[in-house]
Amino acid sequence: MKALGLLLLFLLEVAVLVVGGWWGWTLDVVTPVRVGAAVAVPLLLAALWGVLGSPKAHVSLPPAGKRTFQATWFVAGGGMLALRGLPLLGLALVLTWALTITLLHLTPRPA
Repeated sequence: MKALGLLLLFLLEVAVLVVGGWWGWTLDVVTPVRVGAAVAVPLLLAALWGVLGSPKAHVSLPPAGKRTFQATWFVAGGGMLALRGLPLLGLALVLTWALTITLLHLTPRPA
């Protein structure tokens, strides 16, 4: 069960990266800026996740700080969906993450 939860978390993380690229691509600006945003936003999100949010993050945050960063990261993904006219999908993304992380924390750890 824990493996399934971790897989879902990974897929949600990838979804936020995809949403970031899509959000950048759909900006109402000239094409070169759209292309740049479509590339830069997911790269920035991935870099932030790698440095602060991942289990093997380069910066060791206290547990509350890591949870706060991760929550902010997923809310940003949901916010980008809402800004593109899909607020219910954005809410579903955030709620799915919150439910998954809660269930993972309630799952007993192997001895």
